[in-house]
Amino acid sequence: VGSEMCIRDRYLQNAALLTASSLVLRLLGMGFRVILSAYLGGEGMGLYQLIMALYAVFIALATAGVNVASTRLAAQSLARGQGLGTTARRLCTTALLFGTAAMAAQSLLAGPLARWLLHDVRAEAALRVLAPSLPFMAVAGALRGCFLARRRVEPNAVAQLVEQLVRMGVVWLALRRVEGWGAGYACAAVLAGNTVSEA
Repeated sequence: VGSEMCIRDRYLQNAALLTASSLVLRLLGMGFRVILSAYLGGEGMGLYQLIMALYAVFIALATAGVNVASTRLAAQSLARGQGLGTTARRLCTTALLFGTAAMAAQSLLAGPLARWLLHDVRAEAALRVLAPSLPFMAVAGALRGCFLARRRVEPNAVAQLVEQLVRMGVVWLALRRVEGWGAGYACAAVLAGNTVSEA
C-alpha cells in the first residue's frame, strides 16, 4: 500500500509540475510574440511565420518518433534491470544521425526553398541559421524520453524554461543589433535565438 501511495504521489507531483511549467511557458511565449510583433511589424511577422512553417517540416524529419521511441526503449531497459547507460547512448547517437541529416537537408535546400516555395529570398539566411538547431533538438528528444521513462519530469521542465529564457534574451540582443536592417535580417536574428537556445 505504501508503495502504491508513493507512486500515486509521484504521479501527482509530476502532473502538477508539468501543468505549472506549461502555464509559465505559454505566458512567456505570449509575451515573446508581443515583443516580436513590435520589432518585426506585419511584413516581418509574415516572413517569420512562413519560415517557421517550413522549419516545422525539418523538425518532423529530425525528431519524428524520437521522444516516444526513447521513452519506450528506456522503459524496457529499466524493466529488464539493464540500466540506461548503453540504451541512452544508442538513442542519442541515432537521434544525432537523424538530426544531422535534417540539418544537412535544410542547409542545402535553403536557397531553392526560399526562392521557389516561399517566394522570398530573404528566408534563405534564416533557414540556414536555423539548421544547426536540428541535431540538438533530436538529441534533446532522446534524452527527454529517457527522463520520462524514469518518471522524472523536472529536468525536462527546467530545460524548457531555460531554453525559452535564453531564446528571449538572445533575440532581444540580436534585434537591437540589426535594428533598421530590414525584415530579412530581423527574422534571421530572431531565429538565431532559437538555434542558440536549442544548443
